[in-house]
Amino acid sequence: MKKLIILVAFLSFLSSCSKGDVATMDTSGYYGKWTLVSMSGSIPNSETTGAAMEWQEFYLFNTNGTFIKSRKKNSAKTSISGTYTTTTQSDGIYFDLTYPEDSELIGSCYGNLKEGLYLADNNSLSSTWSYCDGPVLQYKK
Repeated sequence: MKKLIILVAFLSFLSSCSKGDVATMDTSGYYGKWTLVSMSGSIPNSETTGAAMEWQEFYLFNTNGTFIKSRKKNSAKTSISGTYTTTTQSDGIYFDLTYPEDSELIGSCYGNLKEGLYLADNNSLSSTWSYCDGPVLQYKK
C-alpha cells in the first residue's frame, strides 16, 4: 500500500507540470557517457562505490535523442538502446527514457518500457527508481 501511495504522489507531481516545462534548451552538456559511481538502499550506511557495487553500468546519451545503457554483472555484459526526451523542472532536468523491449536493465517504478533519470544542480545524474523503494543510483560524467 505504501508503494502505491508513493507512486500515485509521484505521478500526480509529474502530471502537474505544464507543457511549458518541456526543455527546448541546448542540452549538449549532457550528451556523452554517464557512469554509475554509487548505489545505496533505504538502509542507513548502505552506500557502495566502485568495484564493491553489485554491478557496473553506464548510459551513453547521443545528440540524436538515442541512448545506450550497458551493465556488467558477474562478468556478464548486457546492453540495450532506446530513445529519450528531457524536461526542465525547478529542481533539475528530467530524462524520460523509452526502451523498445522489456529488459532486466530497466530500473523503473512503472513495470513498463519507461525509465526516469534526473540531473540535479550538482551535475549528478540519478535514477528515479528510488521513488518506489528501488536503489539510489548516482552517475557522473
